[in-house]
Amino acid sequence: MKQELLEVRVPKELLLGIDKNKFIDDMKLFTSIKLYERNVLSLGKAAVLAERDVGEFMEILSEYEVDVIRYPKEELNEELKFLRTVR
Repeated sequence: MKQELLEVRVPKELLLGIDKNKFIDDMKLFTSIKLYERNVLSLGKAAVLAERDVGEFMEILSEYEVDVIRYPKEELNEELKFLRTVR
């Protein structure tokens, strides 16, 4: 499968004193976090964009206080209701 590339242009003067490779890695990571958080990318696809394995990406999401497991509100309420009856 042929990959398409997206080119992002950043003025050099904004990157003075910043390692180019670190900047690119951070852009991929932060973009993948935000796209996952906004439900644009799945966990697996966001991890691929970030160039991390899923487990490592989940840890990173946790560090940035992004929910890894998401329940729809109704489903969460049903789970909580069930757990209260089990006690």
